[in-house]
Amino acid sequence: MSAAAPVATAQDVAPGGKKNRKLLFAAVGVVAILAGAALPLVVDISSLLGKPKEGTQDKPHAETKTAIVPFGDMVVNLADERAMRYLRVKLAVLVDADQEKEVADLLAKKKPAVKSKLISHLAGKTLKDVSGTVGVNRLQREILERFEEVLYPDGHSPLRAILFEEYVVQ
Repeated sequence: MSAAAPVATAQDVAPGGKKNRKLLFAAVGVVAILAGAALPLVVDISSLLGKPKEGTQDKPHAETKTAIVPFGDMVVNLADERAMRYLRVKLAVLVDADQEKEVADLLAKKKPAVKSKLISHLAGKTLKDVSGTVGVNRLQREILERFEEVLYPDGHSPLRAILFEEYVVQ
């Protein structure tokens, strides 16, 4: 009486399903590429990256001349459980040239306090903490903070950077 109706499968219903999906992915890819290529036309990418636009390099502030004030050598044992390791550094401080005399005088006056603060900070470092570019850069920032804590506790520091003249880990 009634004939069995054939059951429709997914392939019978959408014969071009895989082709349509591939076409959709290709279209999305092309749109993404075009959007990425057009983005610099709409958005100022250099300002997002913190770089000044070409031709607009007005000097934000006059070129500040800097001076280097030597601090001296320091040797500190590192906190390494397996072996006796130490860090030997020769430090200098980068300052604005007009502040060189004041910083040099203050540094000479408070050198024992600065050294004590640095020794207590560096003695807790391990070989891993002081190795590699990341470790050295981090250590420069941390040492600068220790200098500023002792020399300029009010927060108005003319110190620009800590420079390593020598850096030896053994």
